[in-house]
Amino acid sequence: MLGPMLRILRLTNFKNFADATLNFGSFTALIGANASGKSNVRDALRFLHGVSRGYTLAETIGEKWIEGGVLQWRGVRGGSRQIVRSGTESFTLRLNFDYIDGHRRTRRALYRIGVRVAEPDYVPRTCLERLKLGGREAYVFDTHPDGHAVGFPDPLHVLARVRKMGPGAPRNVQFLSSQPILSQLPTHPSVPEWAARNASAAMNALGSMRFLDLSPDAARQPSQAGVTTLGDRGENLSSVLQSIAVDENMRHELADWVTQLTPMDARDLEFESDFSGRVLAILVEDDGRKTPITTASDGTVRFLATIAALMGPDRARFSFFEELENGIHPNRLHLLLELIDRSVANARTQVVATTHSPYLLLQLSEAQRRHAALAYRTQEGGAGITGITELPEAQRILKNHDIAQLMAAGWFEDTVNFSSEESNPSNAGSGAA
Repeated sequence: MLGPMLRILRLTNFKNFADATLNFGSFTALIGANASGKSNVRDALRFLHGVSRGYTLAETIGEKWIEGGVLQWRGVRGGSRQIVRSGTESFTLRLNFDYIDGHRRTRRALYRIGVRVAEPDYVPRTCLERLKLGGREAYVFDTHPDGHAVGFPDPLHVLARVRKMGPGAPRNVQFLSSQPILSQLPTHPSVPEWAARNASAAMNALGSMRFLDLSPDAARQPSQAGVTTLGDRGENLSSVLQSIAVDENMRHELADWVTQLTPMDARDLEFESDFSGRVLAILVEDDGRKTPITTASDGTVRFLATIAALMGPDRARFSFFEELENGIHPNRLHLLLELIDRSVANARTQVVATTHSPYLLLQLSEAQRRHAALAYRTQEGGAGITGITELPEAQRILKNHDIAQLMAAGWFEDTVNFSSEESNPSNAGSGAA
């Protein structure tokens, strides 16, 4: 079984994070109050996903339009003026992750990118970037080998040192500063084949991400037969379910999930097609009653969309769900966790989900709790991240108290704030005054 694809994300001066680190597990629950930074973690990962798509920095942060006026990519919320923490001019993202190399071996890698976004034009430019391979920490390319910049020939370009496999000194290569170097390496004429190949493999890994904010209204719409990729809001649900149900065992398993989730006694799924070839999924109960997903409950539709995202033929290796528990009754949340556990174990996927639900946190296994993380506001108005089991006295308190009640009462945030005051008593004193 493959381990988690993403391992560690470090955010420096990104949005409201001064310096924060998130450690990923196979399933990572991200909790925290509103405006604590959970969605900013998503934005950081989406930025890295944009790097893999070969966009310029302006397109990744802003928007990407293609021929015909079609919007292909929605950028980072707030655009270039809000992507950098207030009072700073650049941000840095560092990601430790695994990827599959050209010999189908799992390799550990570190990717780091720094972007300067400054007045007066707020045009984003690469100011630091490197890709290193694990073990020996041998760099593929690096703008700052040994901590020193190779150089910036002019405002539009940046130099990076690029290694080659075998004998011979690494070479300095000039790249555009308006686009991540990682996405320029594979086709750059001066880049050795070894470096280009590893850059492509790293981009493929970062490209296998999906960011889901499921909408029952979008998921209910009929979809074109043969479309097997679920949209970020749940579009194409019926056709993705149809592609799963081609397997007889999978079709009955889908019905079984619905039976466990709802009072319906679902035994099968059917798919009706209109004259344009668009299909609609229909749940069939034991007594013959049929319920099209256009009239199914919001919770049922969201749950089916979650199944489609995790079990469909074009599932990503990494999926980020916004507010996973929406529309699901608290006493059925365990089904979501069972579904994720199965997907992580059998389909070799990785899942991160934000949640406001104390009940979902309550039903996490001990192993899942080790990778649950809290996003919180700092006393200075910024944000931080910590594992919930890393909080002071957490192991003892979680063993003797109801974790759902602790979350609902704000114990996690209070503990972080109290620890911050103890470590910096001058701040605590000024706050009391």
